[in-house]
Amino acid sequence: MEKEIQLNIIGLVYNQTVVGTYGLVLSEIDGSRRFSVMIGEPEAQSIALKINNKKSPRPLTHDLIHSILGVFGANLEKVVIYNMVNDVFYSELHIRTADSVQIIDARTSDAVALAVRSDSPVFIRASILDVVGSFIEREAEKEDSDDEINVDAESLTPAELDALSEEDLQQLLEMALKEEKYELAVSIRDALKRKENK
Repeated sequence: MEKEIQLNIIGLVYNQTVVGTYGLVLSEIDGSRRFSVMIGEPEAQSIALKINNKKSPRPLTHDLIHSILGVFGANLEKVVIYNMVNDVFYSELHIRTADSVQIIDARTSDAVALAVRSDSPVFIRASILDVVGSFIEREAEKEDSDDEINVDAESLTPAELDALSEEDLQQLLEMALKEEKYELAVSIRDALKRKENK
């Protein structure tokens, strides 16, 4: 059986190139390689809500699936990114029932959204990480974090955000994503969309 490498969820980065998409940044736990998976906005918001310990007023699809598994006495044992074809990642859910483990094919975005709700580990096959993984210098990472500017913009109202220039909003968005303030990032992105629609 091929070696599987456990991953950490680093965060989400708004994709400036393809509207409505995010880069889900993942890194190996025992190493310095990382890569990103392009995912849609609903899945990004679902992952961000759970990472930030926020709750949706009503259960999202991934909350529902998690609840259904629990009702039937099953649990998500792990997620494995097992293939990549034409830059599209393929994942599988390993679901443990009382007497067996069922493997179900899933989109990587859905698999990770379910994994964060189940506190389940996410793995990638070593051969895929060898292709997509980029080495990150630990010192460079530290210097980047030292240079970050702490911005408290979470108390800004939509009207106050609308009053900012597009350039200021873009800078705030970048800082919100760096600081992993995903709820703020969504508000800023909405303000940018309102500017575009004027």
